[in-house]
Amino acid sequence: MHTLADHYFSSILDYLQTQDVDNKAALNAISFNEYVNKSSQQLAPRISLQSYNALLSFASTALNNPLFGFELGKHIRTADYGVLGYLIESSDNLSNAIQALLNYDSLVANIGKAQFLSNSDTATVRWLAHPSCNEQVVLRNMTAWVSVIRQLISSSLSPSSISFTYNWQLKQQQHLESWFACPVKSNAQYNQINFPSGYLTLAFKTDNAVINKTFKQLSEQQLTSLKSQGCISEKVKQLLTAKTTLQNCNLLGIANALNVTPRTLQRRLKKQSLTFAQLLEKERKSRVVNLLGNMPLTEVSNILGFTDQSSFNRAFMRWHNCSPLKFIKGNIQNQK
Repeated sequence: MHTLADHYFSSILDYLQTQDVDNKAALNAISFNEYVNKSSQQLAPRISLQSYNALLSFASTALNNPLFGFELGKHIRTADYGVLGYLIESSDNLSNAIQALLNYDSLVANIGKAQFLSNSDTATVRWLAHPSCNEQVVLRNMTAWVSVIRQLISSSLSPSSISFTYNWQLKQQQHLESWFACPVKSNAQYNQINFPSGYLTLAFKTDNAVINKTFKQLSEQQLTSLKSQGCISEKVKQLLTAKTTLQNCNLLGIANALNVTPRTLQRRLKKQSLTFAQLLEKERKSRVVNLLGNMPLTEVSNILGFTDQSSFNRAFMRWHNCSPLKFIKGNIQNQK
């Protein structure tokens, strides 16, 4: 599941407040419902890429700014990156900061993969974004990297060039080139930042070896925890997918199969803003279309683990906004 840390998501809301955009209105506009406690509107520890995309798109439209992600990236703060931000800030030079980024970027957002390439003259940080990331996500990510390094080394520091897979209008491209102080390429093969290899050894103003060691240990602990959480949800999905029938498929049975208590399984899934019921529903929904029309509806209902036909009908209406019979008739007409 592609997610980002709540503090990285919240930083967008913080910025929107400075632009007189009400947070509650913004979240309502994207039908946001990823809360630990909805009554207090406390965000879940990890937010979905879908909600992140939606909020950035909303902000771009609300502020009438097609380069909103760029403006947001310019205002990045160390705290927005959480532990990774402080680890980078306490690094002694750019080379070690990039290594921290490569190792722990998923703590902030596991919505893409950073790569580092270097030769004698030029170094490159490339970001392979998840295919569903929109242009605002990419703009924020690339701009934030440059902004952070300028904060830590020198405000006059500039890349050799920036490449985006997206296409910018001439005025937009000129605006980007003015801030980055380098050529900006559109419609490129990769989203990447090129800079002189000599930058790698430039010292950071905030170098602190003791603090860096502490944050590296904390980052490692958090990464281990994140991987563990990811594994548990994937294992649940694998167990559900492997079952021929979802009859008698419940939290207790899956927890036993994973050798954990139901309470532990619930807690680990909650850290990913997931529940067992959500994973079971997703598996049911993925199976139902292939089963319809090949057997009686009562049998479909049983295979999917529903206790009665009416429960299945309600679920199907929720998934497809029509009854199973109407769906089948629609498919038959489309095949004629």
